[in-house]
Amino acid sequence: MRNHILILLAGANGTGKSYTSKIIKKAFPRLNLIPLDLFKEHIYDEIGFDNVAQKNLLDEIARQRFYDAIKMLMNLNKPLLGDYPFSYKQRPCLVELVKKYDYNVLTIRLEAKECVLYERQKLRDLDHSRHLGHLVSHYHLGDRRDESALDNLPSFEYFSKRIHERGYETFHLGTLITLNVNDYRKIDYNDLLNKIALFVDDRQ
Repeated sequence: MRNHILILLAGANGTGKSYTSKIIKKAFPRLNLIPLDLFKEHIYDEIGFDNVAQKNLLDEIARQRFYDAIKMLMNLNKPLLGDYPFSYKQRPCLVELVKKYDYNVLTIRLEAKECVLYERQKLRDLDHSRHLGHLVSHYHLGDRRDESALDNLPSFEYFSKRIHERGYETFHLGTLITLNVNDYRKIDYNDLLNKIALFVDDRQ
């Protein structure tokens, strides 16, 4: 594997990026996994927020920390795997970093019907392993989960609108692989890993 590789695991919420990233990481252990959500969760716990405006500000700080981490790892010539619903918001900074450090980019975009994604996202949000900061408009470390207070859960209309406005379903940089994830049982992960291996090997 050549070091100057950036794999972006993209797609809307509910596509199974976290699960897929674990499969990819296991097959290619040299990849440095940098999920943007982890940066958000750290800063939610570190600072906390009292309203949506403060939460949005923390999200922006988390994105900057994410870019700083990419920059540091690229400066060390490390191969990278990023996991997030990438959109127009992240594209300019990623383009700049890729150009500056001369990285080859592979985007793996997970795709499914919006109705399928929405139901999956609802189940994920209600799972107690989901960080509370994603689900509320007021959060500080130590807050306890109260199902009746989960006031930041999107309606289907908002969920769908966000997908299209942010371009989750069209985002890509570099080489693009699309993966249909409507039915997890039908996904051929071995085929995906073979395609990734070809991309990596072609650039050795």
